[in-house]
Amino acid sequence: MRYGFFPGCAYKTAAGYRESVEALNRALAIQLVEIPDWNCCGATAVFSINSSVALVLSGRLLALADLHGFDEIITVCNACYTTLRKAIHMMEHHPELITEINKHLKTETLQLKRLLPVRHYLDVLANDIPEMRWRKVKQSKSDSDLRVAAYYGCQLTRPWKDQGQPERPDVLEQFLERLGVTVIEHSAKTLCCGASHMIPYAKDCAPLVSRIIREVRKKNGNIIATICPMCQFNLDAGQGRLNIPGTPIAFFTQIVGLALGIDSKDLGIDKLLVPMYKISDNKE
Repeated sequence: MRYGFFPGCAYKTAAGYRESVEALNRALAIQLVEIPDWNCCGATAVFSINSSVALVLSGRLLALADLHGFDEIITVCNACYTTLRKAIHMMEHHPELITEINKHLKTETLQLKRLLPVRHYLDVLANDIPEMRWRKVKQSKSDSDLRVAAYYGCQLTRPWKDQGQPERPDVLEQFLERLGVTVIEHSAKTLCCGASHMIPYAKDCAPLVSRIIREVRKKNGNIIATICPMCQFNLDAGQGRLNIPGTPIAFFTQIVGLALGIDSKDLGIDKLLVPMYKISDNKE
């Protein structure tokens, strides 16, 4: 399975995200081929400042992916996902925007010809991998101590409504349960973590982190599975300001790796700020 991969700016420095994604790719024979010379998509911030610039950034990524023979783009970041989806939506409804984008791309001899589908890596794992392949690579039973709270954040399911019910999605829960992971239901799965506001407005964002962590603990969850570098960082680092026991914040790919029996060292679990002693293979 070969996909055009847009890693985004935070992927390689996120706490074990790259390690765990690459470990799953090796185990499942997935080829995520990085789009050559990719650029930042601008995240959600650039759209709020200058939509024309934001569209050129997204348009360039789409043109590069098409140029190198990819039929779709896979990303691992909610902000990248929704930014590209938003740009494509605007171009679909206003084709004249493509003409303007191509004027800018002309300086690089690039041309935006196709609006390629954009998907999250979660979608690939949940829907593209045959069940027999999962059974083949699964080496052990899932850790019985693991009670996972899925956390989607506020940008994957809204406003697209194609990842299940936008306010109460369950695609991650269903996927993890297929692998034998115990998941818990809670009401904070699509609440905002503060996103990029966490840096300049940390004090104001602390209550956002607190309500998510407290809700998960109230429902007896002992770990949160995230699907976005920004969400993971905010919930992991943000707990240092809260007067409550720490809850590990892992990437969903790390949880999947543990469920398959992959060594925790290969999943980058030691990079999490709140440790996962009870659910890693190096228990204390």
